[in-house]
Amino acid sequence: MAARIARLLTYTDQSLYQGLLNNEAEVFEHIYIENFPAVRQQVQRYGGSEDDAKDIFQEGIIALWNNIRSGSYQLREGVKMSTYLVQICKLRWMDKMKKASHRYEVKQEDYVEPEAEADVLVNWIDQEEQQQFQQQFAQLGERCQDLLKRFYFLKETMQEIATALGIGDATAKNEKYRCMQRLKKIVLNQA
Repeated sequence: MAARIARLLTYTDQSLYQGLLNNEAEVFEHIYIENFPAVRQQVQRYGGSEDDAKDIFQEGIIALWNNIRSGSYQLREGVKMSTYLVQICKLRWMDKMKKASHRYEVKQEDYVEPEAEADVLVNWIDQEEQQQFQQQFAQLGERCQDLLKRFYFLKETMQEIATALGIGDATAKNEKYRCMQRLKKIVLNQA
């Protein structure tokens, strides 16, 4: 066991490179032992779990191995293989996070607002309880108030609202929906 540990500690980037080319299990083990903690730290810093880190590391090591086998990765003076691997993993995690943030956006063609929901705000305002409604409306955050005022009172399109708020059209629609749900909950709880 001690001889194996000593051997693991003596790897150079050149011997790691050759070991990956030759699919040597000890080299893969060494790379995991030496580099996984840094990848785990990066993934967890950006909200990932231990399992996320393991998945990303596996993807990263496969990408490194493929890049070595294809010749697209070559050893370079002053650039450690470990740095390259950790960077691959970091970029893959950031890409996964970016895709996850878009997963919850509703596509315009998929978004159908129920007719009743579109008229809810207008109907509430037409009622004699306008003052009560204004108090309830004030309980929403400023962003929700602004978004709903722009849509229902100023009759701005979702595209105009998205541009004004500096967000995408789908994000604006999602936020409007969430704001309406909050407002409905406030109104129903005080009814």
